[in-house]
Amino acid sequence: MSKAETPARPTASEMRGVIPYIGFDGRANEAADFYATAFGATDLGRMPNPDDPTRLMHAQVGINGGALMMTDHGGEDGADPKPLNRAHMQLVVDDGHMWWDRAVAAGCTALVPYERQFWGDDWGMLEDPFGVRWAVLQPGDMQSAASEPLVEVAHHLTLRRVIDAPRAAVWRCWSETDLLKQWFCPKPWFVAEADFDLRPGGRMNTVMAGPEGERIDSKGIWLEVEPMRRLVFTDFFTEGFVPAPEPFMTAVVLLEDAPDGGTQLVWSARHANAETLESHRDMGWEPGWNAAVDQLEEVAKSLASDPG
Repeated sequence: MSKAETPARPTASEMRGVIPYIGFDGRANEAADFYATAFGATDLGRMPNPDDPTRLMHAQVGINGGALMMTDHGGEDGADPKPLNRAHMQLVVDDGHMWWDRAVAAGCTALVPYERQFWGDDWGMLEDPFGVRWAVLQPGDMQSAASEPLVEVAHHLTLRRVIDAPRAAVWRCWSETDLLKQWFCPKPWFVAEADFDLRPGGRMNTVMAGPEGERIDSKGIWLEVEPMRRLVFTDFFTEGFVPAPEPFMTAVVLLEDAPDGGTQLVWSARHANAETLESHRDMGWEPGWNAAVDQLEEVAKSLASDPG
């Protein structure tokens, strides 16, 4: 299709859902061509700017059954010409390795390697030459992931507990900052601050305080949020997928109904190497987290007994 050709009118199926609209600073044509190579995009039309034919007023491509819209701007409308500073595209596919390998071969940079994650999915993060970040995710089997012996996986520390409280109450204790502050570290330490944006890519920041004025700041992001079922967060990145200078771990929380009406909790910490794992273990990971989960159970039970 000629870059000067008037776009075909999209069909209703091509327009369904939430459609990302990215602004580029004079590189929208180049980006549309690149996405055809990297992600197999189909060109749905490009409309040049009548005042400057080298720039696009509007363009649309189809990727993986969805639509992506683009335009060129130079900041004259007050917009930031750097695209998607605090967001990313997520490609949910059946053949993740093919999508990943093709994008890398086309020129994307791997930020997080594409591999099987301990919460059950194959997942990785790329950045294209235009600064747009793309997550490639191939869903796995969540039920089998929850039942696998995660403790045997290299560089993992895993705790399994049955909590005497319903899953809805346990979920609230993880997902609501005011509740998390009541249990998230063992006494006499406490959580002085908790600041969440509970969505993939959103911040997950806490400050733990000790009895003698100690302070531990932890800044990270959520990678996966499946309500009532699964949370994955990491300190390898801070908000906006900014790489952290000294990352420590990625964590997964899996919740299932227990046969007795309680909640099966699987809490796993994943480390990059054996040295980091041993450092975490030497900090008292197992007794510390068992004590914290005891506190979690008390908070969750109080919610269940007083739902109002």
